[in-house]
Amino acid sequence: MSKKTIVSLILLALLIFGGGYYAIQRITASTPSPSQTQAATTHTSKKNGKALILYYSNSGTTETAAKYLQRKTGADLIKLKLSPAYPTDYSKLVTVAKRQIDRNSRPKITNTPNLKSYKTIYLGFPTWYHRPPMFINTFFEANTLRGKTVIPFTTSMSSPISVSTPYLKRMAKGKALTLQPGFRANNESTINRYLKQHHLID
Repeated sequence: MSKKTIVSLILLALLIFGGGYYAIQRITASTPSPSQTQAATTHTSKKNGKALILYYSNSGTTETAAKYLQRKTGADLIKLKLSPAYPTDYSKLVTVAKRQIDRNSRPKITNTPNLKSYKTIYLGFPTWYHRPPMFINTFFEANTLRGKTVIPFTTSMSSPISVSTPYLKRMAKGKALTLQPGFRANNESTINRYLKQHHLID
């Protein structure tokens, strides 16, 4: 085999294997590693402190909003369990909710987690009778929230978050927490806009 042929074969080998290596390098560079994916998922938590989404949903509307919020922020997610449980029948539900307001009741939350490690808490609830349900009072009264940021979000066909604000401010008074204005989470665009405006996501 001539020297010229040997050189040609070496160049061909470099072209084939070198090109393949370059392609592999490009794919590796463009495909996020598990650690990169995890970093993206937890970016909001690191930026604003560890975050938790606490919510209650009766019809499923608030649950849909809470799960979307989790996908956007990477926060932990817990659905509140209450005692006594609310009826699923709407006519019975509104009767119970109104009775609790009239009696200034404090329904028990049976699965509140240890909040010590969380800096930011998204608090989700339906709006009943143009105000938060009475178990939201329970949440503020039963937990140490000093130094935390509470971001309320609600779902309602007619009531904006602003109708709940006076009640939330009274509940938060003296708790040494930061209460954000919050938002009505009826659709994804509203959720996205609030998160971006308050620098909760990029």
